[in-house]
Amino acid sequence: MRIFFLFTLFVLILISAACTTVPAEIDLTQVITGDNPELQDLKNTEQANNPTETGDLGDPEDFPIRSSIAGQFQTIYIDPEQVKIIDTEMVEWQDSCLGIEQPGVECIQGAMPGYAFLLEAKGLQFAYHSDKVGSQVDPATPGLTWSREDSDHSVCDRLVIFLPDTANVCWCENGEMQTITVNLQEILSEEEYNLLIDSLTTFSQNTINHPSPDQPNPVMVSLTFHGQGKTFPNADQQDSLIRMAELIFDRITP
Repeated sequence: MRIFFLFTLFVLILISAACTTVPAEIDLTQVITGDNPELQDLKNTEQANNPTETGDLGDPEDFPIRSSIAGQFQTIYIDPEQVKIIDTEMVEWQDSCLGIEQPGVECIQGAMPGYAFLLEAKGLQFAYHSDKVGSQVDPATPGLTWSREDSDHSVCDRLVIFLPDTANVCWCENGEMQTITVNLQEILSEEEYNLLIDSLTTFSQNTINHPSPDQPNPVMVSLTFHGQGKTFPNADQQDSLIRMAELIFDRITP
């Protein structure tokens, strides 16, 4: 029942976007897939003004860390052959978290040489950070960040989805912080996952803050949706995005 409800919620979000915010002459699938000629012309112009060397994850062989990156996509939802490396950069990270903030995760300070990779898959661009040899490779671009907390901190729920498919959650339990990191494949069906990706490619970035109505004490719920699309969600769509984040959090936590 929960899987069906979440799948239905995703569908309603995208249908609502198509009905209320996308002009009738533009097919929503064109906006999502990049088949719209106007959007494609814009992408071509951007690429001409900002040329970068791209390559598949599997080549060339003289860059062994690419095999570590490719290992991140051993999932039925993402084909490694469809993931492109847009850019790479040598970086000296300042902590053991490779410059990535994760709720409930402590980072050990200290210089650590490594790399930053800009990748592209399923219409989204996102970064991975690694150490110098590729033994630690972590997603670094948030897709959404959600929190739910009260004034006395008895409720301190957090969810961060890192693109393309990693979720980090933490919550308070008996005065201690609990954390879990999962691949979204473990909690979402392929249809649900693809609809989540569609919402990230359709909607633009937006932030929502409002008190939760279903709690006996005042609880503030906040969501920052790091969408990479051009459609700003209306109030109903924002509420649906919050509900989507809550359902994902509930599926992950015990």
